[in-house]
Amino acid sequence: MSLNKSASVIGLGAVAFPLLVSAACGCGSRQTGDVYVMTNNANSNTIAAFYVNNSGTLVSTSRAEGTKGKGSGSSTNPLNSQGALAVSRDGKWLIALNAGSNEISLFSTSNRKLAFTSKIGSMGQFPASVATNGNRVFVLNKRGMTPGIYGFSFNKKGELTAIDKEKAVRQLAQSANYSQIGISPNGKWLVVCNESTNMLIAYALNGDTIAKDSLTLETSGSGPSAFAFDKRNNLIVAESSSGTVSSYSLSNDGIKVITAALPIGQTRPRWIACNGDYAYTSAIDSGIFPTIRVNNDGQLTLISNYSAGSSSVTELAINSDGTHLYTFSPKSNTISRFRIEADGKLVLTESIPDYFGPYAQGIAAN
Repeated sequence: MSLNKSASVIGLGAVAFPLLVSAACGCGSRQTGDVYVMTNNANSNTIAAFYVNNSGTLVSTSRAEGTKGKGSGSSTNPLNSQGALAVSRDGKWLIALNAGSNEISLFSTSNRKLAFTSKIGSMGQFPASVATNGNRVFVLNKRGMTPGIYGFSFNKKGELTAIDKEKAVRQLAQSANYSQIGISPNGKWLVVCNESTNMLIAYALNGDTIAKDSLTLETSGSGPSAFAFDKRNNLIVAESSSGTVSSYSLSNDGIKVITAALPIGQTRPRWIACNGDYAYTSAIDSGIFPTIRVNNDGQLTLISNYSAGSSSVTELAINSDGTHLYTFSPKSNTISRFRIEADGKLVLTESIPDYFGPYAQGIAAN
């Protein structure tokens, strides 16, 4: 894999583009601006790393780091999921999933250098989405006889170990298309969405212990493919089959609808994230990108649609301070960077073309 050493600025312009990976973080002076892409190569899965230099330009680290595992290969959106790559909230660790070899890989990110620290079996088949909170890692295995949620932890040396099954393993129903796992910003809820059965499944989370009983709700729109949390721990859900976005509250009383199936003028939205006041979605087969305002009570309002002239953006990530958005396009093998404006619009600042391979999936940012 060849990585360019400098960014190519391709233009400036206002664009309403989506967000994917978000993590509320009050980390003080932590370094921001790093972004990672996973190749998902079936022979040797690797991570490409980029960072923003002192002049504010996105550059590559010049080499890919191996996960010591295998990706799934296949085609565009091969994992059919959101969140195959995740950065810890303190920015010190990167977690990658190896769907082809059923493993989890952990990297340290000290001094903007990726360093492989450990690998462990995912305890199931086809790990496709990962969520992290502190030193705990929760993985969604979506295939085989035991699809479900599996918990792990890591120490200061970056050594992964499985958490006791009674505490951190919860099996899910078979023959269903689970597409994401996520943890609320306050760390109290672990959520899974099921695209084929239109279900949200939420478990109360107490440290490394997942509640045995879950809360469930059928989504207002059909085909929930991905979700993000706003700053108030409400769920903002992309509903692919109906082309809608809905919002839901989480509490001990259950999952409740706030805004039901808001049409957004986009065909099959598959990825979503929220930077606090705005939510954004992307889709493989649509160049229309909506901007959705998220009010203080979780109510959603569509405020604009923008045609970006591209139907190949599959995944996106936002940095920890919420100032920049990164997108990945598998058809053009391009990482793009956008500045997030106060009104939710994005300004395209630069793009780095590179060859990530035809099966790349997974992007995360500091």
